[in-house]
Amino acid sequence: MSIAVSAPGKVLLAGGYLVLDKNYSGLVFGLTARIHTISTISASEAGTIVVRSPQFSNATWTYTASPSKNGASVEQVTDKDSSDNTFIETAIRYVLSYLSLSKIPSSEIAILADNDYYSQPASTTPPQRFNNLNVPLSAAHKTGLGSSAALVTSLTACLLQMYSPTPFQLSVSSNLTKIHNLSQAAHCAAQGKVGSGFDVAAAVFGSCVYRRFSPSILQSLPEANTVGFSQELREAVDRNWDMGIEKTEIPKGMRVIMGDVDCGSSTPGMVKKVLTWRESEKEAAGEQWDELERVNRKLISLLAQLSEGSHDSVRRQILDIRKNLRAMGGAADVPIEPEEQTKLLDAVSTDVPGVLGGVVPGAGGYDAVAFIIKDDEETVTALKEFLAKWDHGKVKALETREEQEGVRVEQVKQYEGFGSYLKLT
Repeated sequence: MSIAVSAPGKVLLAGGYLVLDKNYSGLVFGLTARIHTISTISASEAGTIVVRSPQFSNATWTYTASPSKNGASVEQVTDKDSSDNTFIETAIRYVLSYLSLSKIPSSEIAILADNDYYSQPASTTPPQRFNNLNVPLSAAHKTGLGSSAALVTSLTACLLQMYSPTPFQLSVSSNLTKIHNLSQAAHCAAQGKVGSGFDVAAAVFGSCVYRRFSPSILQSLPEANTVGFSQELREAVDRNWDMGIEKTEIPKGMRVIMGDVDCGSSTPGMVKKVLTWRESEKEAAGEQWDELERVNRKLISLLAQLSEGSHDSVRRQILDIRKNLRAMGGAADVPIEPEEQTKLLDAVSTDVPGVLGGVVPGAGGYDAVAFIIKDDEETVTALKEFLAKWDHGKVKALETREEQEGVRVEQVKQYEGFGSYLKLT
């Protein structure tokens, strides 16, 4: 039998940079744009795992996996058309090492991404649910919805369901926690650093107010396949982490809509500069972060009890958050809200009725905008038309919207129309 799992993308609406410190929090919404993993046990030679991402060219990765005393040994089978995919390979290695199986059956895995994860070519006609981009994965332009976190979470949950020696139900809360902890470990290893983890948290739990875990939990893990790796990985994944997850949702009658600016920012470089500034200007930076936490928490509180009469309060709060982010960006010499984005956000907030406000989400920069708007057809249409005319059509409204649910099991039947590459049985 085939197994299908999906995990949502994310938008960090408030708490950019602050989520790097466990004393602060971030408001992150899961998105309806999802990464889907469909898998089935195959009759191939034991330990052969074939992963396909058929929306991209040359996107097939074959691995041999075998048990070892320090975890699973996972090696890529390469040929002239092979590319590396660190996130896929690391997720496979970490799940199999966590399970410590005595025998690893072969499997076929297909990964599909909803279209909003990547800037779509104008010539895609007619559009499908999963458009074929006809380019290598490395050449596709991401829209910043957290594709790597959703991929690792979806793949991790699917592999745990497929390979666990006992039934593994996603509806069990302790299993969700295992998926989270194991996905965080694999995602951080693939990135080469321990990040804030809000993107993986949203992929697992959906929309939430997030406070990060202590980085030391993962920093102390040995390298994969070194002495004690599988045992220490299991101990880390099975323990309770010191993080905060408060489930939340956008108020009824409101929605989040994303704009893809199709430009791109170097997020790691921006984060490094902000953290360097925070270290060198401890007192001023501390005051700035405390003030941002205060205005962010006020927005969270306003959204939790939103009524028609409090819309103006939300508008003022969003403006206050943006003012503080610009001040922090100026102090750190980082374009958190660049001038071009300021003009766009101000124009939309002023000229499109039904828009409560907009922000440059996450770490900021040039590649995305997010708006909180009234959830009615008139407002959505007006916003899309406004964005389409802005700066010669440089900004494209995405179809995705906020979603409360995190990782979930999917019905395999819905994917059957998307090609023989799924190898469904």
